[in-house]
Amino acid sequence: MTMLEHAYLIALIPLAASFLILFGGKEDPHSPLPFVGIAAIGWCLVESLGILYAAISGAALPYAQDWSWFSFGMTAANRPFVYDMPIGVLIDGPAVFMLVVVTLVSFLVQIYSLSYMHGDARFKRYYAYLSFFTASMLGLVVSSNLLVTFCCWELVGFSSYILIGFWFERSEPAYAAKKAFLTTKLGDLGLYLALLFIFVLVGSFQIPQIAQFVSRGYMSTAAATLIALGILCGAAGKSAQAPLFIWLPDAMEGPTPVSALIHAATMVAAGVYLVARCYFIFTAAPIAMETVAWLGALTAFLAATMAIVCTDIKRVLAFSTVSQLGFMMCALGAWGLTAGLFHLTTHAAFKALLFLCAGSVIHAVHTNDMRQMGGLSKKMPLTFLTTFIGTCAISGIPLLSGWYSKDMILERVYEHDPRLFIILAITATLTAFYMFRLLFLTFLGTERDKDKHAHAHESPWPMTVPLVVLALLSIFAGALLDHHHLFESLVTGPVSPEIPHPAPPWLGWSVTAAVAASIVAAAKLYGGPHFETAQRLKAAWAPLFHLLDRRYYLDDIFLGLVDLGDRAARLAFWIDSEVIDAIFVDGWGAVARLAAKLSHLFDDLCIDRTVDGTGGLSVTVGGALRSLVARGLAQEYLMYAAVGMSVLAALTWFR
Repeated sequence: MTMLEHAYLIALIPLAASFLILFGGKEDPHSPLPFVGIAAIGWCLVESLGILYAAISGAALPYAQDWSWFSFGMTAANRPFVYDMPIGVLIDGPAVFMLVVVTLVSFLVQIYSLSYMHGDARFKRYYAYLSFFTASMLGLVVSSNLLVTFCCWELVGFSSYILIGFWFERSEPAYAAKKAFLTTKLGDLGLYLALLFIFVLVGSFQIPQIAQFVSRGYMSTAAATLIALGILCGAAGKSAQAPLFIWLPDAMEGPTPVSALIHAATMVAAGVYLVARCYFIFTAAPIAMETVAWLGALTAFLAATMAIVCTDIKRVLAFSTVSQLGFMMCALGAWGLTAGLFHLTTHAAFKALLFLCAGSVIHAVHTNDMRQMGGLSKKMPLTFLTTFIGTCAISGIPLLSGWYSKDMILERVYEHDPRLFIILAITATLTAFYMFRLLFLTFLGTERDKDKHAHAHESPWPMTVPLVVLALLSIFAGALLDHHHLFESLVTGPVSPEIPHPAPPWLGWSVTAAVAASIVAAAKLYGGPHFETAQRLKAAWAPLFHLLDRRYYLDDIFLGLVDLGDRAARLAFWIDSEVIDAIFVDGWGAVARLAAKLSHLFDDLCIDRTVDGTGGLSVTVGGALRSLVARGLAQEYLMYAAVGMSVLAALTWFR
């Protein structure tokens, strides 16, 4: 149990390493501080493998450990009390495998980056960012509290932003980083509202308590549906599901190792993992489950069709990632939790391999455009061999890792709804086609740019060693995890209430046959030196190719909405400045100023002059009287007194 008891350190060690690297010294392209990050994630990998071994050996799962975080007062059932917010770890089957995936890919990417990023002016900062991202992702994986999960979720988004825009002095990465950040935040709004609703209903963010609340039937179907759809919004943003997948292809502007780490194996898998983490809510909401299944199938198909016409090697792999994430989501929605997470695990190996292979090619020829490549198999034999293995794995060639997991998904989806199976089967066929198209255009045939081909060379060992490790995993991981149903024994999902369409035994082999036919078609179209047939097809189907090249105009639609928002903002500004401010605020101020001036004028001309005139009259009359009566003669004063007394006496008499 030692490894499990120290599971909380898996997120804290890379976090400490990131701050140590960032603040530990001046920026230097040859700084030794990146080795601190490699050592930290290496320790996390050993710890994760130890947890996996403990789980296989029969350790009791799930394992939970909590500590007090903070307290606050609240009222429930009209009674005030103090709520203690805990923080802790929850290690179950999905978390065990996700820990291994994140730490292994991160470790290999950091080794790979030693050569790929060598000499970069911000070399040290790059490794600080990688460690910070890894810490955020690991915190998301192990957290037992959904509030902490959400905090780590947002830190993952921030890490992605700074890594995609790492070369921010160029306009493309800066734009891609903003696009990724804002698009995912749009989905995060739904997740945030779902978490608030959970706390209102359950009074806790603790995953075990929420699961217990749902299992006892305290959460209504309507509430579960609303919460599940909110969680799905967040998952659709992070895991690039339709229509929020528009950010992922542009995210390829970041360094290629970042693409391998964030956008192939870890960050984009966070949405799938979150749905799996909250699966007990989804199973209580049939509408939400169907939404997940159909959204995943639609995403898988749309992304695969867009990959067919793409010529940027990294963007082909980006669309492929979106498509494979759609497979996983569809499996989860079809009550295939085990199948979806199995594919997440195997996909991490061969997709990270393919991205790092693409980085090796770009490092050699200094271009992403496959139309400028060709004939690289002789110059880069190891990169070619590992790319071939990754291509076969993702295409579902039998006995490779992708075949085991994808076959499980197709079988489970068929049992749930044959219509979904048809969509995924077509998508699997398209996957094999565009991946072998990538292989043929990049490595086979004749060189199409002699200068780039002449300077091409095999990558150094820090880049090729991770390729070999990932290639071996792409070959054997599926068989190892499927042996004695190892994966299923640790990751067990709820059983579907019914299986209306039992899968026939020939189902998987029919898809394999279709995949083989698509590989032959790719060879016919792109295996030759000139691609005449492919060019004729492109000319004949030009409108369709244009539609796919413009990504179904989804980017234009979103940019149109952004422009509409800008126009609405400008209109609101005009109304505020020209109507509200100019008429109501400034106009009322002008009226008030005019009234004040009139009041001042009236006061000056009427009131003040009346007062001054009365005073002046009094002074004049008093002066006149003083000159008449105040002459200093005592006899006159006595006469005035006598007259006055006589008048008073007369008045008193007549009253």
